[in-house]
Amino acid sequence: MDKIGKYTVSSEIGRGGMGIVYRALDPYIGRTVAVKTVRLDLLRQETGKDEALKRFLREAQAAGNLSHPNIVTIYEVGEHEGLIYIAMEHIEGASLEAMLQQGRKFSLEEIVRLVAQVSAALDYAHGKGIVHRDIKPANILVGGDLKVSIVDFGIARTAASTMTQTGMLMGTPRYMSPEQISGKKVDSRADIFSLGAILYELLTQRNPFEGESITTVIYKIMHAELPPLSDYDRQLPAALDAVVRKALARDADARYATCAELLAGLRGCLPSASPGDAGSEGRAGLEQTQLLRNGERTVLQAPAARSRRWLPAMAALVLFVLAAVVAVRHFSRRPAPVPPPSAATLEEAPTGNAAGETAQEEAPTLATDSTAPVAPAVVPEERPASPPGSAAAKTKPVGEDAAAEPLPVREQEPPPVPVKSQPPPNAARNSRGFLEAVFFNGTAMVQIPAGEFTIGSPPGQGDDDEHPAHRVFISAYWLGKSEVTFAQFDAFCAESNRPLPKDEGWGRGSRPVIHVSWDDADAYCRWLSQKSGRRFRLPSEAEWEKAARERYPWGRKTPDRTLVNMKGRDDGYEFTAPVGAFPPGASSFGILDMAGNVWEWTSDWYDAGYYASSPGRDPRGPAGGESRSVRGGSWANGPELIRSANRSSERPGNRLNVLGFRVAMDD
Repeated sequence: MDKIGKYTVSSEIGRGGMGIVYRALDPYIGRTVAVKTVRLDLLRQETGKDEALKRFLREAQAAGNLSHPNIVTIYEVGEHEGLIYIAMEHIEGASLEAMLQQGRKFSLEEIVRLVAQVSAALDYAHGKGIVHRDIKPANILVGGDLKVSIVDFGIARTAASTMTQTGMLMGTPRYMSPEQISGKKVDSRADIFSLGAILYELLTQRNPFEGESITTVIYKIMHAELPPLSDYDRQLPAALDAVVRKALARDADARYATCAELLAGLRGCLPSASPGDAGSEGRAGLEQTQLLRNGERTVLQAPAARSRRWLPAMAALVLFVLAAVVAVRHFSRRPAPVPPPSAATLEEAPTGNAAGETAQEEAPTLATDSTAPVAPAVVPEERPASPPGSAAAKTKPVGEDAAAEPLPVREQEPPPVPVKSQPPPNAARNSRGFLEAVFFNGTAMVQIPAGEFTIGSPPGQGDDDEHPAHRVFISAYWLGKSEVTFAQFDAFCAESNRPLPKDEGWGRGSRPVIHVSWDDADAYCRWLSQKSGRRFRLPSEAEWEKAARERYPWGRKTPDRTLVNMKGRDDGYEFTAPVGAFPPGASSFGILDMAGNVWEWTSDWYDAGYYASSPGRDPRGPAGGESRSVRGGSWANGPELIRSANRSSERPGNRLNVLGFRVAMDD
């Protein structure tokens, strides 16, 4: 077979009970991919054909909705001459099964590192309501640096799935949980059992349920006594036995509740100096998973609970509010605690870079602004003054300007600031010809002139929620030249007595802030408004996409290591990069990092069908919803997700290590 869809096949990687996996080349991007197909001989059989196809497509659906550094990325699902296929990330390395079969032995520290990454990926998937159900060494790919990637969500089950029939044996018997074997209801603890079996095998080089037949294997899982680890290696810490036995408990209620708990138990058995050697990658992903699982129930409800406890003490509350208002007015006149921006902060994207020259030579795309770079800004219409913040997007009808109607000031918030329509006094034109100004804490803002552009993707391109592409007029506004950094957000936290967001151990300072919810970002905008006297807010989706303009912010050139921080290490950063680290990837307005690095919150609620009914002037998103739109992709995503027109969404309370924000400002 020479081609599957657009992919040129070079060799067969392997085959299993469900399909064949090929190594192939994407001719448009020039990257190597893995293409998995349903086996042709299986497709020719009438019996089981429909179920096989359903399971195959469910793999794409389950894995395609997951974005995690330890889960293989799905690029595309397609059909070619009656053959269903999934194109996915190609991983250089070997399966854990192959490594074990070759006699590879891992040190205790290496085992912790492997288990930490698998734990992070599984807890993340479990937090999304997805159970893998077939965790085994063959489905764990290991790179040369022990980087783990989990594959094959082909029998994964989402919370809404009803396709798995009672009593149907799915999974690999030697790693299968007792509840799977007996046909009982399966949840995330089935994956924990499988991970416990893998941990046992890594420690002893023996599977705990070895047998010459499936009947023997099943009997051992359901009834046999587990041999102690000391039978195979007397040098292992004695406490490890209890950890493995708890993970492999036949009663799911007696197991660890999460993979994070299993990992904590494993680390607790190591010598005091060893846990720190387990690898920051696994720890970082695991901390993200814990926030995903606990954020909406614990972290985000705590402030509201504290507020409710103070409500009965009305007299004390009134005094506190009055004192807070006086204090805010006092501090707003004081010099900011953040030092002025350095020359590096103010450095503009160079003119005439390779990416810019390429973009000028290429044909214009649908996402092209009609405004000339040095055209004078259009004076906006008169608007009534409104308090700072982007909360107006929560209640405004579709199509109305979020600044047109004043909102009540929230409890213990500073008073509203006047909305100015004059450019900041230090505004000057940047190297692209657009006004740029820097505020007290180093926030650099670029003016985006009023004008029309085409939002969305043309027919046959992009995802369904990017259609129909249509022209919209956007009034003049300002957009942050960079994403908000830890240094800027930490200063806000210090002044507003907020806890600092986690940084995953990747560094703070000039790196983009992560682990911030939508409300955190909105609160920062309101604080910045009060401190500066201008109205800062989150950008709308349309404003964000207008500033990006092209297929990618720099044009149509294929992403490379000089342009963007995206999935992989070729760009020099395994996770987030300092803001502005890729100046050739700036948009035509001179705005940095609009692709990759971190996803960015917008002010809009998300609706996949919004483009079909959005207004032609200053669209502000639906009047309400469950999730907020996010844009730009992140360090964990590939070229398809960092496109300028790509839309995604997150629940407002989510705090992720792939998600930050940049600010907008009224003109």
